Amino acid sequence: MTSHEHDEVWYHEKSKNIMHSHRVKKHIVSLRSRYQKIDILDSHEYGRMLFLDNMAQSTERDEFIYHEMMVHPCLFTHQPVRTVCIIGGAEGATLREVLKHDPQRVVMVDIDEELVQICREHLPEWSQGAFEDPRVELKCMDGRKYLEDTHEVFDAVLVDLSDPMENAPSTLLFTREFYRTVSERLAPGGCVAVQSESFNLIRVETHARVRNTLKTVFPFVSGYPCLTHSYHEIYSFTLASKTKDPAGVDVEAACKQKNLRLRYYCPELHRGMFHLPAYVYEAYRQFDRPIADNDVIYYPGKR
Repeated sequence: MTSHEHDEVWYHEKSKNIMHSHRVKKHIVSLRSRYQKIDILDSHEYGRMLFLDNMAQSTERDEFIYHEMMVHPCLFTHQPVRTVCIIGGAEGATLREVLKHDPQRVVMVDIDEELVQICREHLPEWSQGAFEDPRVELKCMDGRKYLEDTHEVFDAVLVDLSDPMENAPSTLLFTREFYRTVSERLAPGGCVAVQSESFNLIRVETHARVRNTLKTVFPFVSGYPCLTHSYHEIYSFTLASKTKDPAGVDVEAACKQKNLRLRYYCPELHRGMFHLPAYVYEAYRQFDRPIADNDVIYYPGKR
């Protein structure tokens, strides 16, 4: 939603109960794809910004925080990394970070082809040429169907999705049935990372149920926070593995060997990031019902 106030242009990021306003230099894209409303604008505070369905998804100034935390805890938990599957990640920044580990092959699957093309055109700083890498195979289709149909096995699966909203394409990619499919596509010792919603104490149920759903499939599951400033609250990721406790993996030697020169993720952060506030552990106990195809969850407060 855009408004003009005193000769200034503002974009209003509005949910059910809260509104954040961004002073705009220029509105670049505003359209609706088959799956969602897409807005890209240049803001004074965060530089170029991507909004989906009126909610901030990624910004020029701080996207590196989200994408480093999406990728590197998972890929440093599983070594070596040869094959990776990304579900979602239209901007190409998750792909960019994966390629820093020099894998042999990456399959990226995003359902919204129009969004991917818009990001390639208007957010090239996010992907930094990653889509042109010959090791990358891009598929514009339903990520769940792809994993159900393929026989390929991956060292890591990164589930980089937008929030589960009513009628949104991501809703059935937060369920126990989907995570079972992910497990079948993981190599021995493989690791999966999932965007697992907010640590906001008002909305923590969604995170807790995602974590507990993963626990029905994987023996080792650990959530951790991600402070991406443009989200206005602390979001989270969750790692899951069949054979390794992500919170118990010492990544320091691997980080020094690869010397990726990251701006946010580091061994010191990894050692402490799995220690969570008491109310999160209480939420794990309280909201223990797994998410299922016939019992989905919608992210509260966004509408």
